[in-house]
Amino acid sequence: MRKQLITIMLAGALVSCTKDLTSLNDDLKNPEVVPPGTLFASAERELFTAHASPNVYVNVFRVITQYWQQTTYNQESQYELEGNALSGAWWRDHYFFVIKNVHSCRKWVKASEVAEEVRKNQLALLEVLEVTAYYYLTTTFGNVPYKEAINDDNSFPKYDDAKGIYTDLLARLTAAIGDMDDSAESFGDSDLIYGGDVAAWKKMAASLKLKMAILIADSDATAAQTAGEDAIESGVFTSADDNFTLHFLASPPYTNPVYEELVQSGRIDFVACKTIVDTLASFNDPRMTRFFRTVPTVGGYKGAPPGTKPDYRQFSRIHRDFNNPELPGIMLDYPEVEMLLAEAKQRGWNVSGSAADHYMAGVRGALESWNIPDAEIAQYLAQPKVAYDPANWKKSIGVQKWIAFFNRGADGWTDFRRLDFPKLQPAQNAISGFPVRYRYPVSEHNINRRNYEAAAQAMGGDKVETKLWWDKF
Repeated sequence: MRKQLITIMLAGALVSCTKDLTSLNDDLKNPEVVPPGTLFASAERELFTAHASPNVYVNVFRVITQYWQQTTYNQESQYELEGNALSGAWWRDHYFFVIKNVHSCRKWVKASEVAEEVRKNQLALLEVLEVTAYYYLTTTFGNVPYKEAINDDNSFPKYDDAKGIYTDLLARLTAAIGDMDDSAESFGDSDLIYGGDVAAWKKMAASLKLKMAILIADSDATAAQTAGEDAIESGVFTSADDNFTLHFLASPPYTNPVYEELVQSGRIDFVACKTIVDTLASFNDPRMTRFFRTVPTVGGYKGAPPGTKPDYRQFSRIHRDFNNPELPGIMLDYPEVEMLLAEAKQRGWNVSGSAADHYMAGVRGALESWNIPDAEIAQYLAQPKVAYDPANWKKSIGVQKWIAFFNRGADGWTDFRRLDFPKLQPAQNAISGFPVRYRYPVSEHNINRRNYEAAAQAMGGDKVETKLWWDKF
């Protein structure tokens, strides 16, 4: 009887498998039809995940910008950035997990049966997301593949000049802002950030354009002012409700990567860095209690010197609030925009209000984002050392933005390179100068070597100390 049952089961399996042999030709990894919203949501989540991650093989910026200090392995804090895949991960996450998804989504949007005004909004939002990814690629590496980057027929894309890329990105943002129709829908609930709110995306695009304009203000003042004033006129963030934020979820695999690294991994790899702890202490900054935990043996806060290999038990640990799997990921917010407006006004751009007022609004907003009580905020802002100094405005803005970017390492790194504040401490046993760019991934050396070599030579060498075009002034 058992043999008969097995025979019947095998026969049934064979029949079921041969009913539609054509299904064997289906490529499950490349389906014929993909809902555009799925690709858009995936691109959003991958972008925010890369920027939220504290894993040094993905995102090392909290370490090299001296917010966190490594304990178990400290090579990255000593600027040993060549022995692992970190530049390759940053390259991969932006090109293949964000930009390639955007390109695929764009194809399906163009082929979808939706109202033309909806299609136009969707394409505009895709432009903004792609520009964001390219902004971080070119501010990290310099010259990168752009015009030939995502092309299935070309495995050896040429690199484009970083300044030319930047000019084109600003033009694309301008066009995308002009194409957005607030009265029409876009991606609806598939948009994990703004829920399809086109007006919110328009503000985000304008705020990103202002951020990008300020970055090049020292290297191309005319282009920067034109783009910045145009962005302000389009309408930038006016409150924390406008923030470019992704809300992670409580359940894997959609939790915040900081939770994954600090809790799920069970590792004890990070403590406070001395640079940020000393800076917060010098300002009597109430965010100290939000960023770190006290050390029982010293009865207060203690940061480890950059580049060292400290004992995890002897230094302040990252605050428990960062263990929250639902900790939101933020890539652009209202306090940052107020600081950008302060700098724009200081530079003589057409901005309403005073530089000092925008600066103070930015500092206040940054404190409020960490739920600091009003009384403590007022006390903090009343300190003379916190007041805006127009004679040394790069220091005023640079230090406060660096503190505000505590959980946004990539932005903290970029603004430090641009403003040269705060004064970071030399890392102990550093193997190179302070990294002002990433070296290209090993995969580019091996696969796309001719174009890689041309790009490196054009910039002055593929070294971490090679300054990018906007960082030479």
